[in-house]
Amino acid sequence: MVAAARRMAAMIGLTAVALTLAACSAGGDTTAATSGSTYGISPQRVLPAPSRMLASTGLQANGVMWALTGPGSAGLFEISPATGRVKTSFPVSDFARSVAESHTGVIALALATGHTGALQLVNATTKKVTRVVRFPMPAVQVVADPGSGAFYVLTAGAGQARVMIINGDGRVTGTVTVPPDVVSLVPDTRQAALYTMELSGLLDEISLLGSKRLAQIRVGSGGAESVTVSPDGRTLYVLEQLGGIANVAVVSAAARAVEKVLPAPGTCVQVLVAPGGGHLYEIVRAARAGSIQVAAAA
Repeated sequence: MVAAARRMAAMIGLTAVALTLAACSAGGDTTAATSGSTYGISPQRVLPAPSRMLASTGLQANGVMWALTGPGSAGLFEISPATGRVKTSFPVSDFARSVAESHTGVIALALATGHTGALQLVNATTKKVTRVVRFPMPAVQVVADPGSGAFYVLTAGAGQARVMIINGDGRVTGTVTVPPDVVSLVPDTRQAALYTMELSGLLDEISLLGSKRLAQIRVGSGGAESVTVSPDGRTLYVLEQLGGIANVAVVSAAARAVEKVLPAPGTCVQVLVAPGGGHLYEIVRAARAGSIQVAAAA
């Protein structure tokens, strides 16, 4: 009952924010939702994608993205964002919850069981697991640092959360303590801090040295799903989703304030920024056919 009340209150708050700042949109697991036609704004492109997508890497230097599907018959799919064509795919663990790829061609999969977790490192060419790093808590998200090739792994459980910093060889090089309800993170472009998104709608900037909170921004009222940062580090994009209502808050990193809110597909699970910074990739999960929707970043 407490959890249900919290979700209802958060949904009411999210709806109020969305109506105040921008036109929001609703959607479900239907053909219309996948096409984006019910959201009051048309995306620039809608690319076909596998069903049951959980997460995706950003666009890589070779022009592809890796999409993770699951749970149940989980797999990785190499997709061309230009056409939506699946170039190749292979099965992965049903415990996989998130995926990232470093600029050196190492794919990282965050795995979460009931009480423990792991990071699998996979060679993008051979598709073979090269290293497994185990954690005492479930690993719920992994993000690649575009500069160093390191991975930031969000682990959470039993009322606590930590970000493990793993280099490309699978060695733990650091740990950052974060709020217990963090659901998503992204490193800043200076590699000095993490932006962490709490389920409650609070966006934190946390130093990599000493886990000190440098700033906190109220972005929404709850239902946070994903956070990402523009290549120049000036803008953050925060996806919130509750009850089929979704939006993307555009946050100024310098002003530490929400500048605008963009509508998003109702079943969107992740937002990513194109390397040039001008477009967003919205990862849309659906049971029958997913999609990657390309929208203007501002």
